[in-house]
Amino acid sequence: MPDTEVISCPACRHVVRVPTDWLGTTVQCPECRATFTAPVSENGQLTEPVLLSAPAPARAASTPREGPSYLLPAVGMILVGLVSVGLNGWVLAQFLSADGGTAFLKDRLQLARQLGWVPPAGAGDPAADDDKAAAELAPKVVWVWPAAIGLAGLTVAGGMNLLQRRNPRVAQLGCLAAALNLPGGCCIPGAVFGIWALLLLLNDDGFGGRT
Repeated sequence: MPDTEVISCPACRHVVRVPTDWLGTTVQCPECRATFTAPVSENGQLTEPVLLSAPAPARAASTPREGPSYLLPAVGMILVGLVSVGLNGWVLAQFLSADGGTAFLKDRLQLARQLGWVPPAGAGDPAADDDKAAAELAPKVVWVWPAAIGLAGLTVAGGMNLLQRRNPRVAQLGCLAAALNLPGGCCIPGAVFGIWALLLLLNDDGFGGRT
């Protein structure tokens, strides 16, 4: 076995065994891949190794897989949510300012009868019948518009979290709100954007598993 000398790499200080017949020649560190001139023996002592090239750059980590683009469904959800908030806020204000909703519902009931969506009034007084029906219906439907506004707000929050790739739970709830907000006035585009974004989230494992 040839004689060796133990030296330290001048770049990374890794201990390297160099055969004595390699002293004074160019060698490469097996650890950091830097090249240097091996020391020579002078007066029974080894000189310092001379660095010739810097260590090789560390192998770049593999580029993480980029998730799908949420831009279009996220912007769609935000726009749908904002329109729904404005529309339902306006309708709710009209409802509350019209005799507690009675006059509002009476007008809608008469319009629905003209369009044939509800059967004609009976032989009695149609106006009185409409007043009674609207008065009975008003307290039962007053929650519809606040609920729609809440779902629309959740849709906006979901879209914002999609754009920023934050909090996938809120993003998922926003997608569901967009898809299920039937009284929101934008149910069809909301369902399209919500289901689209939800499918992307499922395929992306919730922004790569972040919570």
